[in-house]
Amino acid sequence: MEHKRQFLICNKEFSHTNFNHVTLLSGFSLYYHTDLDVAFSNCKVNVLIGSAFKSTQGTISNDLNTINTDNIADITSDWSGRWLIIIGNSLHIDPGGMLGCYYGLQAGEPVLSSSLALLNEIFSFEKNNDFKDIKHGNAMNWFPPPLTIFNGVKKLLVGQAININEGTIKRAGKRENKFRHLAQSEVYTTLAIRLTTIVKNVCRVYGDEIYLPLTAGFDSRTLLAALLNSQTSFSAFLFEHDNISAADNKIPATLAAKFKFSFSFINREKAFNKQKYDEYIAHSAGQAADADGLFHAHSQFESLASKSTNKKKIILRGGVWETGRNFYPTIDNALTLEEDILANLKPRFPILRESKLHEESVKLWIQHTQATHSNLSFRDRFYLEQRVSGWLAALEQAMDLTSFDRIHPANCQDIVDLLALTEFNPQPKIIQELQPKLLETAFNPRSLKEILKDFYYFAYHKLRR
Repeated sequence: MEHKRQFLICNKEFSHTNFNHVTLLSGFSLYYHTDLDVAFSNCKVNVLIGSAFKSTQGTISNDLNTINTDNIADITSDWSGRWLIIIGNSLHIDPGGMLGCYYGLQAGEPVLSSSLALLNEIFSFEKNNDFKDIKHGNAMNWFPPPLTIFNGVKKLLVGQAININEGTIKRAGKRENKFRHLAQSEVYTTLAIRLTTIVKNVCRVYGDEIYLPLTAGFDSRTLLAALLNSQTSFSAFLFEHDNISAADNKIPATLAAKFKFSFSFINREKAFNKQKYDEYIAHSAGQAADADGLFHAHSQFESLASKSTNKKKIILRGGVWETGRNFYPTIDNALTLEEDILANLKPRFPILRESKLHEESVKLWIQHTQATHSNLSFRDRFYLEQRVSGWLAALEQAMDLTSFDRIHPANCQDIVDLLALTEFNPQPKIIQELQPKLLETAFNPRSLKEILKDFYYFAYHKLRR
């Protein structure tokens, strides 16, 4: 397997096609795929892996030269993207764990990688027999960090850093929400400004090779508003799939015609390729289960890429916004005891009753939340630190197989902190700041057939619980 866009840190000689090598300050070796962006500070003390874009003025390169373990929280708070940073011998991840880090011990020494599959290919970890296959459509269609399907391998949690030499974990310190003094109207204005700045900074790197997956929903339209407001050149698209809604079939093309931007509906022109689907699953060690795997199996990413003339291109994705939308309303924020929290989660996520491994991993994460500070409620922490870091990060890692870079602009600590201060569903107010005419077109209008389908789905799962 090529392990495209992945990295490995270890004290062992490693040779793999299309991988570069550099010796870190810790003395350990960093091996990284040639398609993975890696940047160094002037003295190579600090190493940035992945893609980071500022939401304020200034440059990432200047930040990289001034950052240290004492100021990292302040320096990176305005960074958006999918990244991790090594400062000396300490490794830190982005606020949603979007570019994840798996770690374990081999011969008493730490080994770290963005890829569970790569770690296992080299070091052959034992698989846990209690592992349940991840299935698309399940309530918990991810493996909950920090544990993994392999004994002795964990995933770094949001709010943790790891010492590369020792493999020891350090928790992030307490950091208050610096936007708590803002009035509600100022919160939305600030969000609009930050999002626009991110989009402009992405444009400086990728030019007009920016792609937006556009639906009838809130997430993609918020990004569309920022793109239009910043007058950034981009192309919108939508992949054909089995469960596409009537609104998704109609509204993106309507918006494209009204606001005069390029839009393509990417059909399933090629038959399902099982080998490519298996490749997608294998690349994430079975951690990713979602429609993206089908898009890859039907070569829809390749069809989209054929419209590009540039090797370097990026897809803007709409994750993390649910931090401000009460994504898990049944999760009780008031509970404090571990057993009570688990009892609250189990009806929503039946796999926690079926698998001791899943249950133990969530227990460890709950203990982490009780020992660390966050500006988010427990419910929003579950969304960000479990669903985003567990599910969405796995999808992104699997999609590293494609020729597209990808970021979720809202994966930025400052944006997450701002969202924590908003009222339910902040995106219309952000769009109002950026491109108010976009609000004239309805969001996700449903047909009668779709309403009935949702009702029966809800009733079935309620009875099942």
